[in-house]
Amino acid sequence: MVPLYPDFYNDVFGPIMQPGSSSHQAGPCRLGFLARSLIGGSLEAVRFSLPPDGSYAGTFGLMNEDLGLLAGVLGMLPDDPRLFDSRKIADEIGLRVEFALEPVPESGHPNAVAIGLSGPAGGGAPVRLVGDSIGGGMVEVRSIDGFPVSFKGDSEVLLAFGEAGRDAPVDRLRSALGDIFEEGEVLRPDGASLRYFKPSAPIDLEALKPLSPGLRLAVLRAVLPVLTTGARKPQLFDSMISWRRAAGIDGESLAETAIRYEMAASGWSRERVVGYMEMVERKMRRQTRAVYEEPVDLPEDPFRRRDDLLWPGYLGRSKPLAGDTIAAAIRYALAVNVKPRGVEIVPGPMGTGGGYLYSALAAVREARGFGRDDLMRGLFVAAGIGAIAYTRTEPTGEVIGCAGECGVCSAMGAAGVTEMAGGSPAAVENAASFAMQAAIGLPCDPIPGGFEQPCISRIIQAVSNAIVFSDLALSGADAVLPFHEALDAADSVGRSLSPELRCTSRGGCCATPTAKRLAAEFTAWRRPGKS
Repeated sequence: MVPLYPDFYNDVFGPIMQPGSSSHQAGPCRLGFLARSLIGGSLEAVRFSLPPDGSYAGTFGLMNEDLGLLAGVLGMLPDDPRLFDSRKIADEIGLRVEFALEPVPESGHPNAVAIGLSGPAGGGAPVRLVGDSIGGGMVEVRSIDGFPVSFKGDSEVLLAFGEAGRDAPVDRLRSALGDIFEEGEVLRPDGASLRYFKPSAPIDLEALKPLSPGLRLAVLRAVLPVLTTGARKPQLFDSMISWRRAAGIDGESLAETAIRYEMAASGWSRERVVGYMEMVERKMRRQTRAVYEEPVDLPEDPFRRRDDLLWPGYLGRSKPLAGDTIAAAIRYALAVNVKPRGVEIVPGPMGTGGGYLYSALAAVREARGFGRDDLMRGLFVAAGIGAIAYTRTEPTGEVIGCAGECGVCSAMGAAGVTEMAGGSPAAVENAASFAMQAAIGLPCDPIPGGFEQPCISRIIQAVSNAIVFSDLALSGADAVLPFHEALDAADSVGRSLSPELRCTSRGGCCATPTAKRLAAEFTAWRRPGKS
């Protein structure tokens, strides 16, 4: 299910996380955390069920799906550096862990997972949560103990399990919770009832239990920085056309309208919205420089190569054919791709997409001497492009191929560079559309043990294209298609790709003889739990 009203700091750039895939590491971690929040007492055993034809079954272990899921049920969120040690921690506390390839009938999403939790006798009722990782680290809970639901982790939810028709204790709960901006009831065929409430104030579960005899209460905790409340205002724009219109009516820049969009989504003040983006910018900047400026912690992995070390040496002895600006952007992007542990990342489209699009903006800023205000304008415009993408599609490799990841990332970067360079709103849209059109139909086919190919090729393409297409738009060239139409075309083509071409590591480059050999070597090397 695509978010109908995405915001910058949940959906587009996503909450800060440890290095890795946003949909394969951060999303599973949040689903695990949400499942753990529902079980009272200690945890004794967990079973993770992965659909055999889903994305996780195809890439399992390549993108730390196991570590993310396990870290979540251990109470960690994706920014916790202990995530990489979750197997060891589970062993130390005696947690029984099982991963099973088996159908998950509650969901047909390629990134679905079922999480079954149980504690010792008296440790709380067993829980089965089914959820989808829907891109950028965002999740949707689809089922809880057989009740169909739709929760995104963007608010606290009180769950009251019981029988249909027990209104007296429910009324007492409603009264005690105060201001409730959403509530509902879901029934199972056996007559069981699940009432849910989303109050504006934090939920004190222990204080509510005496008010609800005969009901089992649980709280689904929030896992996102921007919480949805009843004060959420209507979405300000869902295309570049409506964005440009909103800016023109109010006589403001695209960047200022983007800030107003996030204020409407979050309920935050302008100062808080801008302050959070400044924090995001600092994280992105560190992503592009840490391996060059800091001692970093890198996992031992024979299937990684250090192109970030090769590139500076090349620049030192040869004039780059690509030109100095693109060469600098590639240098930054290769640093981002190292993904050292402990260097927090900004997800965006792709696991480290925030760092990649920032590579383009940073290189252009340095080449042209733009100021910090210019950079911030570029980042807000990039975020607005991302919000349009998350409104109209689910920009992940599992759903629409790499157009949803590298393509959207490149479009965001192109728009941000064009805004930073003083381009008109029409030029910003043309730059984004050029980049999006160039990515239509790209498969998502990461090779296990393939030294991060073909991902690196597409990352470099995305970063370079952001700069080239910005130049093209600034020259006055017309991309013909409005950005949202290019995006819709990418969505249509991407969904028509065979499942083997959508992040299952079975088709495309992964079907070549060399890729098959590397995948077999990778599988033999990566013992369970090794990250």
